This record gives sequence, structure tokens and C-alpha cells, in this order.
Amino acid sequence: MIAIAWRNLMRNRVRTGLTASGIAFAVFLVSFAMSLQAGSYGLMIDAASRFFMGHGEVVTDAFVDKERFEHTVVGVSALRGRLGDSGALTVTPRVQAFGIVSMGERSYAGMILGMDFATEKAAMDLLNSISSGEVPSRPDQGVIGAALARNLGVGLNDEVVVLGSGKDGTVAAMALTVSAILTTGQAELDRSLLLVPIATMQDAFYLVDEAHRLILIVNQDTDLDASLQAVAARLSGNLVLRTWRDLMPEIEKSIELDKISATIFYAILLVLVTFAVVNTFVMLVYDRTKEFGMLLALGMRPWQIIGQIQLEALLLSLLGVAGGLIAGGLFVSYLADVGIPLPLDDFGGEQITAQMYLGSMDRIYPTLSLLSVSMAPLTMILGTQAASLLSMMRIRRIRPVDALRSE
Repeated sequence: MIAIAWRNLMRNRVRTGLTASGIAFAVFLVSFAMSLQAGSYGLMIDAASRFFMGHGEVVTDAFVDKERFEHTVVGVSALRGRLGDSGALTVTPRVQAFGIVSMGERSYAGMILGMDFATEKAAMDLLNSISSGEVPSRPDQGVIGAALARNLGVGLNDEVVVLGSGKDGTVAAMALTVSAILTTGQAELDRSLLLVPIATMQDAFYLVDEAHRLILIVNQDTDLDASLQAVAARLSGNLVLRTWRDLMPEIEKSIELDKISATIFYAILLVLVTFAVVNTFVMLVYDRTKEFGMLLALGMRPWQIIGQIQLEALLLSLLGVAGGLIAGGLFVSYLADVGIPLPLDDFGGEQITAQMYLGSMDRIYPTLSLLSVSMAPLTMILGTQAASLLSMMRIRRIRPVDALRSE
């Protein structure tokens, strides 16, 4: 039966080739587009996470309910080691407070963020937004947001005074020399942010080995969800894990919206190709009417003829699917190494990446997945079978005598 089905397909090589090519193109296009989506999603999540928020954070449950200064994580040094600060996972603590930043007679409210500059520089992209100056190397130095510096009239090497309230309710004060100015493109950060060494801030705000957040950065070659689940399993007491989905819900929503719109496009494309297959098998019925009439006259049942044509349709779809998967796999494998450059500078890319917290994203690397190599092939195989069956229903109404007389 398989040999006969293949012989029948080869009787009209042009029609078979065109139909198989249409199926192959649909499989190639959908598989490549889904691989491109998967790669862009991963890159978007990683770039947004590394800019400021991290892939996740460990905080207290009280801090989740209300971000008050007194809701700190204690024993940060021991906890940092227990969570596995290694090549696969980087853990960096942060202390945050709101206070008054002053220079001379000018004073503005600011968000003071204590951080480990060495770790943040190596694992995060925030400090790459420094527009002038250098990362602090001394405990009395800090980095100030560009808009806040402009409002205060502060330049490099100027001194600012910070006043706030410590954990015990007493006044906290710091005098810092501006070593760098930060320009992120995010107005809420540039007009309020002041970055200081975490040890300096802990001393000034009366914190003993405490922090408000432990930021988690997962290595790019490590499974993100598995790493975060491993961290969650090591937590106890009042500590909780918040993932990037909790910290940046707008990223997850934009991904879901893009998936929905892309699925609609894929469905339309596959339906159009399926209609082309329907046309192929409708023509096949007309071309082979006399043949079907002869088979019916010899005693074959209509369902046997339909089964034979269904086998032909299966071979045709497998031929097209194989071609599409081979072409798509080779193309995606190549692009996964070299990437697809994004000429964002020609389209206001700096503003786009700043608004989406995407840092220096300049290339997309497609990623093959089980879904991307299975959705289109399965859809086309099932669609071809349905198209063939729909076209073959006419065989049940064929009268052998009339069919043998047809031209």
C-alpha cells in the first residue's frame, strides 16, 4: 500500500512538489518564527532582570505586604552563602531607604540604595548607565541620578549630605562625595536614585548584617525556573522568594499578548496552506475519477479507496514536514550562533530599551524548543489528513459506470 501510494504521488511530480513545498514553507516559517519568539522572550527576561530588578529576590513576608524600613532580612552573610552564591547563581544584598539629599541650600527627597558595587558591576547592567565618573572605590563615595544631580546643582567630586531615619528611630546621616552620575533613561530613577556602598549605609542606618533584599541573578546557561525553585527550597522562617514574574508583571503580560497575536497569525497561515491542500485533492479526484470507477467495478469498497488516498496524503505531508524541519533546523542553528542584529539606533532604540529596562540588547538568538518543532508539523499532518478526507467524500457518490465513461 505504501509503495502504491508513493507511485501515485510520483505520477504528477509537479503537483506533488508544489503541494509539498507549500507545506514545507509553512512548517519552516512557523518553526522559525516560534524559535525567534522563544529566543526573544528569554533575552527580554534576562535583559530586563539584569538591569535593576534581578531574576528574583529574597525578602521577608512583612516586606512583601508593606515595604517599611524595619522589615529587614537578618544574617545576610550566612544566608548569602547558603543560597549558593556561585557561578550559576549570584546573590547580592541591597539596603534601601528614603531620605533627604542636600547640597548647600537645596534639598530633595531621594531613594538611597546601598549595594555591593563589585558584585553589581559584574552581574547587573545598572552601573553600565553611568554617563560620567567612575564606580565608587571608597566608602565615602556615591553615584547620583542625573536629574537629581541637576536639581541639586551637583557635579563630580561635589559633596552631598543625606539625612534619614535609622532602624532604631534615630537620625541617620551620611556625607558622600559624588564619584559618578547615572543616566538610565528612567525618569523615576534618574530624579531620585542615590547609590552608596552597602557597608556605609548599614553603618549610617544602624543595620547589623541586615538588608532589605537579596537580589538573585541566574547565569545565562542555567535553567532559570529550576534555579529559582532551588532557592525557594532553601528558605525558611519568614523569608519568601519573589521571581521576575512578581517583580516585572508588565514583561510577562507583554509576552503573553505577543504569544496570542502570534498564534492567530500562525493559525491563519496554516489554514491557508490547508486550503491549498484541499484544492490539490479536489483536483486529484477529478483527474482520477476513471481510475476510481475501475477500482469500484473490480469490487473495492469506497472506504478502501479513501484509505489509500489518506495514505498518499500522509506521505505528502511527511515529505513537506521533513523538508520544512530540515530547512528550519539548519537556519535556526546558524542564527543561534551568530544572532540577528537589531538596528535599534535607527529607530529610537535607546528610548525603547530604556523604557523596557532592556539595557544593551542588540541581538536576538533564536532558540529551538519542542513546541517550535512540533506545533506546525502536527498541525499540517492533521490538516492534510482532514483536507484529504473532506475531498474524498465525493468518492462515495461515484457510480462505476459513469466514472468509466468520464474523460
